[in-house]
Amino acid sequence: MRSRGVVVKLFAITALLFLVFYAIVLLSQLLFFEQFYEHHKLTVLGKKLKAFSQHYDEWRGDKDSVSREIAQFISKNKSQLSILTPEGKVLYDNPFRIVIREKDGHQVKVSLSTFASKARDLQAAKLKRGDRIEVEGFFEDEKARDWLYPVEIKKPGVKEIRGPDGIETPYPRERISGDITELLLPGLKQWNMRQGMLTLALEEWFPLSPAHAAVLQKGERVEEEWTDSWSGVRSFIAIQPIMRDGRVSELIFAFTSLQQISEAYDALQLFYIYIGIGGFILILLLSLVFSRFISKPIVSLNKVAQRMAKLDFSIQSPIRRNDEIGSLSYSLNSLSETLDTTLKELQLANEQLREDVEHKKRIENMQKEFVSDASHELKTPLSIVRGFAEGLRDGVGESKRERYVEVILDETEKMEELVKDMLELTKLESKSIKLKKSVFSVSELMEDIVDKLSHHLQDKNLKVVSVAANDPFVMADQGKIEQVLFNIMMNAIRHAVPDSEITVRIDNHGDMITVAIENEGEQIPEDQLDHIWERFYRVERSRNRKTGGTGLGLAIVKLILELHESRYGVRNTDSGVCFYMDLPSGSKL
Repeated sequence: MRSRGVVVKLFAITALLFLVFYAIVLLSQLLFFEQFYEHHKLTVLGKKLKAFSQHYDEWRGDKDSVSREIAQFISKNKSQLSILTPEGKVLYDNPFRIVIREKDGHQVKVSLSTFASKARDLQAAKLKRGDRIEVEGFFEDEKARDWLYPVEIKKPGVKEIRGPDGIETPYPRERISGDITELLLPGLKQWNMRQGMLTLALEEWFPLSPAHAAVLQKGERVEEEWTDSWSGVRSFIAIQPIMRDGRVSELIFAFTSLQQISEAYDALQLFYIYIGIGGFILILLLSLVFSRFISKPIVSLNKVAQRMAKLDFSIQSPIRRNDEIGSLSYSLNSLSETLDTTLKELQLANEQLREDVEHKKRIENMQKEFVSDASHELKTPLSIVRGFAEGLRDGVGESKRERYVEVILDETEKMEELVKDMLELTKLESKSIKLKKSVFSVSELMEDIVDKLSHHLQDKNLKVVSVAANDPFVMADQGKIEQVLFNIMMNAIRHAVPDSEITVRIDNHGDMITVAIENEGEQIPEDQLDHIWERFYRVERSRNRKTGGTGLGLAIVKLILELHESRYGVRNTDSGVCFYMDLPSGSKL
């Protein structure tokens, strides 16, 4: 019952507020819109008329400029404008005309005032200066023959343009022809259909009344609403004086219709009645829908509480309000976030503890394995050194002393090599080594390595076959790559069968150079391919010192190539094992 009361109250308040606001808007438009629109239109017209008068002196010497500016004024302000003498004689009125020159050179101005409805036809005819046209109409003054009011205009190759039917005049019709020397045509949206009303206004206002003449003589503008007595059309008239030497030299007579505003306002009144009814119904419906929203947050909060009861704290209430419901939503979200954070922290702590335990076990296993491997690797040479040293101490025969010394030195060298590899491996694992990259030929570097290992190759009667692409230059640390290639070649020699070949392929893949070293020998079990890169790892678990090195060579290779961010790997072939790596090309540098 409580929630229903809130819904009803919210509906009533919302509907009332919207209805009051809507009523104020409608009444304001019904009561004040017409006055506001008229005031705005007349204020703007007055400003434009004053600006026109201030620039008139710049144009008055050029009839074309005056006509053009009058046409723009009519177009922009949808008003009629004439320039008169103080006595009311028209100097400029309708600017739209065509001037043609007859054969004898006489200039005739063709007024387009009677062609108000033919603006589209005039534009379609594409009249221009130099065109020859034929015009039928009647002269305003048969003696002067300056202004012709047309009934029909013809242009060769274009359909004739006829004025409105039913024009009756006491003057006889005449037909003239000639070339267009000047024309000013209205645009499709530029013609004001109130041109005839301007003529009636001029006839009624002039001569000016003494009161109007006195105001104009002061340089002030006359503004007054005027209603045509015959048609009852409401209009607004503004007369702007142009002063010279303290006297009125010309008058700018502007005329704009107010009838359109009245007609539009009458239609708006009926429109507001219909829209008022529709708006009233719409407000009630929207208020009802809006008031129903009060139940939505309660349902949402209930869903959050149900999820929290199942220990699911990931859901959040979307309600953000500054009331009791909003406060409850905030409290539930805070509780959910706190419980969710605590639960996640416990899970993370548990996972971290598990990872720490596993990491500790791995470290311990690695330490044990490393100690075991290092002890195993050092135990044999130390035993040999000790045995031969004891032999020297016990005074072995003179013929064996030199052999004992050689064995001791050889084993010492092996232990030194093992220690160096262990130190190198430690540096690489610490990531403290910075690469010194340069561009060098990998094929030339390979040739140098093969030359250094020539005695090892001769011991097993091995042959190295190189297949190199054109210009196999790489961008890498030359010293480190030399160590990589040396270790892989030594590994290939150790495990190659005697009297076989070691193939070195260097392929150019554009931005990468691939180096592959393949020997002929025993293959590596598939399950051990990923383990050969581990320290002290050998495929033969017996650790035969005759076939294996220190057991750190491939581990060093792995770390160096990872520092270069290179792709590397090993795969079994039909006859042996192939090691491969990718190095960035240096040919484009």
